[in-house]
Amino acid sequence: MNQSEAKSLGIDMLERSYGKWWLMLLDGLCFIALSIFAIFFSNQAITLLVFIFGVYRGIMGIIYIVSALVMRYKYGAEMGFSMGRGIFDLIICAIFLLVPNVIVAFFIIIIGIWAIITGIFLLIVSANSGNVGRIVKIVMGVALIGFGIYAFINPMGPATIIVMLVGVAFGIFGLFLVIQSIGMKRTYTQIKKVKRGYEDYHIE
Repeated sequence: MNQSEAKSLGIDMLERSYGKWWLMLLDGLCFIALSIFAIFFSNQAITLLVFIFGVYRGIMGIIYIVSALVMRYKYGAEMGFSMGRGIFDLIICAIFLLVPNVIVAFFIIIIGIWAIITGIFLLIVSANSGNVGRIVKIVMGVALIGFGIYAFINPMGPATIIVMLVGVAFGIFGLFLVIQSIGMKRTYTQIKKVKRGYEDYHIE
């Protein structure tokens, strides 16, 4: 296999995995846009995520209820479970849409509890570690406990930090996709030029 064939195979595998190069570019730009939104408008990003999840559960609830009614009407089947699940989803939808800040605060408090428990555990096990390991575990333990306490005092603060970190991760991944898509486009153009040169060459 020559270099041109290897590149062709590589491009073919990337296109099968990710789609065409311009789709990867579009995906990367969307991730970068989400990253900017999450970093500079973190409070709105939290509300938007809660809103999207609420709408999603509402749609699923309606689908469950309609499906249950159709099955009962057509076949006389007992669809109490599906109906109950649909109603439960609609309740979840209402809660997420009407009191989004309460939902965010609840999840952050859960994370805060986990952080405090983990921090206490690290402080306990630090006694059995070496000098460097003990210092690292004590610092991490105190930091986690501090984060947990902060989550109880101001739940929206950690939520904003978490969303910003997610935004940074989205930005890095989006930049990778953009760079990768540009590389795919360049390689694809080179391969087309090589193939065109072979097609233009005829043996008399």
